[in-house]
Amino acid sequence: MSRAARADLCLFQSRVLRMSFSSRSFALALSASVPCLAPVFAFAQDSQNVFSLPAQSLTSALTAFSRQTGVHVAFDAKAANSLRSAPLYGKMDNLKALRRLLGKNAFKIDASNPKNITLHARPARKSTGTEADMVDNLTVRGSRHELRTKRNFAGVVDSITYDDTSNLGGATSMAQLLTQLPGVTGIRNGDEPRYISVRGVSSDLNQTTLDGMTLASISDGGSIRRRVNMQNIPAEMTGEDDIYKTFTAEQDGGAIGAVINMNPRSAFDHDGLYKYINAYGIYGTEKGSAGANRIPGMSPHLGQGAKAVFSDRFGAHKEFGIMTSFRYQRRTRNTTKKWQEDSYNYYNAKGKILSPNDPSTPGWNGMTAPRYVDGGSYSNDLNSLGGAARLEWHPENSGFNASVMGYSYERWENSFMEHNEYLLDDTAIWNQTPTSGREYIYRARTIGRKDNWRMNTNGVLGNLSWHDNISTLKLRAGYTWEDYYNHEPYVTARVYPKENAKGAVYADYTINKDNVANLVDIIDMNKLLNSGYAFQTVQQEYDRDHEGVTNVRLDYTRNLNPDFHGFGFASGFEWRSLNATNSSDQLWYKPGGNAASSMFIPNMQNPNGPFFDLTNFPWDKQTPDPAKSKNYTELAYFRYQEQLFDGYVSLHYKWRKSQIIAGVRADSVNFNAFIPGTDSSSNPTGKIEKNRGGYINPLPSVTFVHEFPKNLILHAVYSQSVGRPQPTDLAQAAQYSCGDSQNTQPGDINCSLSRGNPNLMPRKAQNFDISLDKFFNRGKGVFSVAYFDKMIKHDIYTTRSTELINDELTYVTQPRNANNSSLMGVEVSVVDRSIQGPWRQSFDINASGTWMRGRMTYQGVNVSYKLKQLTEQPSYVFNGSVTWHIPQIRGAVKAAFSYSAKYLEGLNDDPTQMYGYGSQPSLDLGAWNDITDNLRLKYEVYNLAGSHTRMYYGEHLNRLEAKEDYGRSIYFELVYN
Repeated sequence: MSRAARADLCLFQSRVLRMSFSSRSFALALSASVPCLAPVFAFAQDSQNVFSLPAQSLTSALTAFSRQTGVHVAFDAKAANSLRSAPLYGKMDNLKALRRLLGKNAFKIDASNPKNITLHARPARKSTGTEADMVDNLTVRGSRHELRTKRNFAGVVDSITYDDTSNLGGATSMAQLLTQLPGVTGIRNGDEPRYISVRGVSSDLNQTTLDGMTLASISDGGSIRRRVNMQNIPAEMTGEDDIYKTFTAEQDGGAIGAVINMNPRSAFDHDGLYKYINAYGIYGTEKGSAGANRIPGMSPHLGQGAKAVFSDRFGAHKEFGIMTSFRYQRRTRNTTKKWQEDSYNYYNAKGKILSPNDPSTPGWNGMTAPRYVDGGSYSNDLNSLGGAARLEWHPENSGFNASVMGYSYERWENSFMEHNEYLLDDTAIWNQTPTSGREYIYRARTIGRKDNWRMNTNGVLGNLSWHDNISTLKLRAGYTWEDYYNHEPYVTARVYPKENAKGAVYADYTINKDNVANLVDIIDMNKLLNSGYAFQTVQQEYDRDHEGVTNVRLDYTRNLNPDFHGFGFASGFEWRSLNATNSSDQLWYKPGGNAASSMFIPNMQNPNGPFFDLTNFPWDKQTPDPAKSKNYTELAYFRYQEQLFDGYVSLHYKWRKSQIIAGVRADSVNFNAFIPGTDSSSNPTGKIEKNRGGYINPLPSVTFVHEFPKNLILHAVYSQSVGRPQPTDLAQAAQYSCGDSQNTQPGDINCSLSRGNPNLMPRKAQNFDISLDKFFNRGKGVFSVAYFDKMIKHDIYTTRSTELINDELTYVTQPRNANNSSLMGVEVSVVDRSIQGPWRQSFDINASGTWMRGRMTYQGVNVSYKLKQLTEQPSYVFNGSVTWHIPQIRGAVKAAFSYSAKYLEGLNDDPTQMYGYGSQPSLDLGAWNDITDNLRLKYEVYNLAGSHTRMYYGEHLNRLEAKEDYGRSIYFELVYN
């Protein structure tokens, strides 16, 4: 019999088998097919085929597979009719193709008999409390897909998937989620991260996208910068989130740290209707002055929130899907903050001040007394509300996919700051010990500030793609925008109490182990309040800021399926438009006048001293300063417009175990900066000046990948990328002043000028990366070691130089392309999603450590000095989490930890005045247990170790400047899933 005739006969018999698999005649039908199965299957084992089978019903997919390959597959048609196949494209072995076609469907392949392939339906597992039953489908799919992304990407990538039921966090934002990944440092805002630094590179130098679309973002206090505020992005809006640490031409060139891409959730992650609802309460342990001290409308400790996700598929063939998510939260975040000025008093054994006031002076009694005591209390009411929706279309057997997504979130805060600062007299001291004593108050200063800010984050994204078995074409377009508004009343007053016996005000202080001083008692608070407080600053500010980003990109790929070999390529272009406006209406009032009538002695004296009653402050009785208000309002305005045009070509060649990618991207930017014009005295002229600029950079990249035996994969990458200047550096009004100013120093230089620099060129980085990934535990674990090295040209820092302006020597402060920098480091990580323990228990582990070393030369006041780290670059970072699954209680315990060594936040002309954050350990603990198959209780404690945030200054960040205490946050959650 010919091979063709045999194949026709076998095809007929396979249909008989399919129809009769569940009947008693299966054995007879199978035996009748044996003569033809053996030679055909033997031939199929040694052959490969090119497949082009879109997702469809599993029955029709298996029939098409059998027809194309000649391989006979016996299966239960009744079970297969209700299932869908995975899409199958590319050239591969038949058995491998069959596994891929079945995807996640519940069939086990039996190919032990070479004369026939049989698919056995796996028995459905009952909910017995085992660990496997506790892990929902989304968790399993997400964890496995993270490692598939890492394995399939040619460069270095780390991924994380938000899991509704198992991730820690009633307050989980994208910033909190990503800090679990290797090399990531959370740049904090209060008790949670707002931005992330990747591998020690400033958060301004990341490129952050949602489905490949660049996001608009307004950062600290309404400033217009490149960093994306990731507190504004709820983690439940996304599925898998990827941090790409090496770059190919296909990616945006505006990243030196990382390209962070968040992938929207899909209704097609689930077979049908999916429901998730989470309601929770919050308890904050730090008691602020909310509910006391005339601060209305805030809870001292309690908060609440809710999250929900719904998705479903519909249509004749389930080709449509809709995914929606929602979030509401209100929580209290109270803070105490202590500042420590580097100024002390030194006394002799008789309690008299030394002259000079220095510990090296003979006669010092060996004890240090504070000269400044500075403390503040913050009461914050943080709120968020919003949601997202995504509609998808995956028509059957067409190769088309389409989606449209919209989201809108609002975050707002009501905040009160109560701040008292004391300068203690050095005339005498009483009752001094190494940790306590009593001194006169020489000067007292009270500061009151109230913030009422709102930030709206919005976006509309569209995605249309087509593919066949060789090519893909994807068109994406989106518009994202953010708006920021803040009303900030700000009032300060100061007093110099008399030092005679009648008017003197005594204060008792203590000094803690960190050498931070605190006033524990002011002997006569009424006497202090009535000592003659006078207004120093009275101001109201209304900030309004807006940024919008329009983004369109088209990408085409050919022969780049992971299973394809040989030559392939990718090409595309991107257009992006950024429009930002910064404005601030400022109302200034003339200082002086009695302030005591607007002050009161608080019930809660932390910090110690009288406070302003900002809720009932008499603004109508203040005297406006119209000239100052007009000048500051006009100087605060700027507008920035940017147009980006990018195109790229990327060539790929793939062998069986190796791949090489070489490409180039053209990064072209043009911008207009509109700033207020100023005269020689730095007063606004009422005219708007326009500055233009732009640049174009070719950005080449080469990537090589090779897979060694035993699942060991080598990645080697060279790339060039840019760090675009900040809009606030390019668009900033010039401010000129002469005379006694904090920006000048005594001597020949009596004037100062601060300005932006529209001639700034982008940083340009050469990036070298090499890494080894060892996959184990059947693809559920990976151990990685990576080395990276970055050489950054045209780095941007704010520098100060001396110039001759108007025949006056003048300090000129502006951002410049001043120096070059470098950064290198080593990153080690391990992930294992299934460590089996005794008694059916299991563990998930995700741990990493990164060591970094930066180098830069900084130009200070007529002198250069070298630094061994970059801004936002710690020397060490440790991140990770451990989950212990305990089937006996149908639950688990999860600990998430992170540690970041100290890092620079800002530079100064004087290296002794540089400032930054101290080391920041963090430990969060959560536990959950299922009370039914659909209800779960969760318990979480944030900042379990009670660590504080510390700010330091000095060239080596070795002098404590301030310490913040946020306490712990405890969450009680009820989850329906």
